[in-house]
Amino acid sequence: MLVSFSTKAALVFLLTGVATLPSESEQYRRQVLASSDLKPTELSRQYTARSFAPLWLHSDPDLVFGFIGDGYRRLQVKLLTIRPDAQQPGRYTVTGKAKVGTNITGFQGTFVLLHVRENKARPRAADDMPTKAVKAGIALVEYELREPEGQPTAGVFRGVLCTQWYQDRHGKLYYNDLQNYSDNYENNQFVGTWQSYKTGQVKRCNWGDYRMPNSGDFDQGAGEFSPQEKYWANGWQAFKGGGYQRDKAWWK
Repeated sequence: MLVSFSTKAALVFLLTGVATLPSESEQYRRQVLASSDLKPTELSRQYTARSFAPLWLHSDPDLVFGFIGDGYRRLQVKLLTIRPDAQQPGRYTVTGKAKVGTNITGFQGTFVLLHVRENKARPRAADDMPTKAVKAGIALVEYELREPEGQPTAGVFRGVLCTQWYQDRHGKLYYNDLQNYSDNYENNQFVGTWQSYKTGQVKRCNWGDYRMPNSGDFDQGAGEFSPQEKYWANGWQAFKGGGYQRDKAWWK
């Protein structure tokens, strides 16, 4: 009997508590969970019946920055639909599109909830302004997003996603943008790989809101995202001169 990757990943998760991840993704997962800002109690079981989908769809595509390969070639990603799986709590079906250069490819796949942890500190807004948030934390998710086979530049994205959330007194979850005024603010951070169907080649491939995770010397911006000049030729020409020419709605 043939077993799909997503089914095998789910089985591994049920047995071990975490699916097999690319090495950089696994290192990132461990790093997030080791943060002293988080309470140690694992809460994923309590949150599987609740939907994080609105938090992932919240991302402004103009502020989602990504790269593929060692040369930090520009990757743009737009998630289009995310639906909880009624048969498998904590699992979501996902569709979206990715763009590298002039090549735009659709994808579909899954998110599987791995971890949910709460922050030790109570959420705070800018200048201690009143906020409806009563608690905050992170969710770690394993993702697999497959482009259509048969295309020469198609492949599969795999890795782990970290999302910051907060909750109001009614238990509703929100995308945590309470600190988006800070210089190093980031959210919905994807750390993983892309593997070509045709050649089997594996490339580093990370993206996220406002900043890119694990991007080395690429981002020189202090107050906001800003690629180094030596990388402009790899798809980042829109950022020349410190500005940013926003792309049209390329995913439509």
